[in-house]
Amino acid sequence: MKNLYFLFIVLTISCSNNESTFEEVLKSTNIELLKEKRDQLTNIQQKTYEKINLIDSRLKAISNESKDPIVYVKKLEESTFKHYVELQGDVKSNKIVSIFPEFSGIVKKIKVKSGDNVIKGQKLAIIDDGGLKQQLAQLKITFELVKTTYERQKRLWEQKIGSEIQYLETKSIYEAQKQSIDQINKRLEKTVIKAPFDGVIDNVIVKEGEVIYPGRSNLMLLVNLDNMYVESKVPEKYLNTVTENKDVIMYFPMLDLNLESSIKYSANFINPSNRTFRIEADIPTNIYNIKPNLNAKIKVNDYTNENAIIVKLNHINIDSENNKYVYKIVNKENTNYAVKTAIETGLKNGDFIEVTKGLLKNDIIVTEGFRNLTNNSTVKIINK
Repeated sequence: MKNLYFLFIVLTISCSNNESTFEEVLKSTNIELLKEKRDQLTNIQQKTYEKINLIDSRLKAISNESKDPIVYVKKLEESTFKHYVELQGDVKSNKIVSIFPEFSGIVKKIKVKSGDNVIKGQKLAIIDDGGLKQQLAQLKITFELVKTTYERQKRLWEQKIGSEIQYLETKSIYEAQKQSIDQINKRLEKTVIKAPFDGVIDNVIVKEGEVIYPGRSNLMLLVNLDNMYVESKVPEKYLNTVTENKDVIMYFPMLDLNLESSIKYSANFINPSNRTFRIEADIPTNIYNIKPNLNAKIKVNDYTNENAIIVKLNHINIDSENNKYVYKIVNKENTNYAVKTAIETGLKNGDFIEVTKGLLKNDIIVTEGFRNLTNNSTVKIINK
């Protein structure tokens, strides 16, 4: 160490004294001068490497003087352990509707365009009624006469004047006329296309002047992005652990976005073709440009232990009989021993696994240097 410290001082002084010289050489165009300076620096570098190698050899020799192997250890604490089931999913919405007409005719007016925000009940398009309004006007004229006749005949019948047949006939004509007016009004209502819910007009397909038909002519697409969810298929082996209200972490690769949610629905039917059941998890308030059919990865927290003993997978050894074990430090008479300790494990999460049997809180286990250990080896601990 003294030699290294002395070398550092010499190099520092040398560099300080020759700094201006080095700058001058660096600016020079003299090839011989540049080569000479390079040889000097290479010589200094070589001598430094030689001295470092000597120090490394000495450190190794000192380490070998100790008979006990050096190990790194860790004191175990109880902590929360969560296991997740990883699944693939897609964004869905119950409010994505292709709007079809219920009345055939010519599109008279389109009142929205793609990208428009609309509210429930807002007019989207108007279809030519084909003369229904004129029919309605004529019916209303004759209806007033029929109504007056019926009401007069009703009053007479209530006074026991006239025949029952006359009363029933006027009543029948009155009710038939009224039903005809109601039917035409209902048909006229179908000539006005209205928004079934709040949302955004995603695509207007139809054009003004086109002839449209019920169930065949797609007019436009209405989308509501406020109440979306992620749908995923879950293997049936998780039927008892992936249930409603379990916590979920959603990840959207295209947006590099993580969101937290929970399972709002777990299906009661297992698909026989792929042996899976369906789950749904609500997406929180959509301010992230999430769109229907976007791919998602979800992690369902199917198991949690608030007081778990957790160790890294690479701290666990496996013997010839496929039993798992770790080396636990036991101190006897101021001497540390590495004791081979059999363990049982449960679920894992990434690089960590839960130890269900064999270890307790405050136990100290070997984390590095256990490859050359045997049971009850005395060891030298250099950190805790």
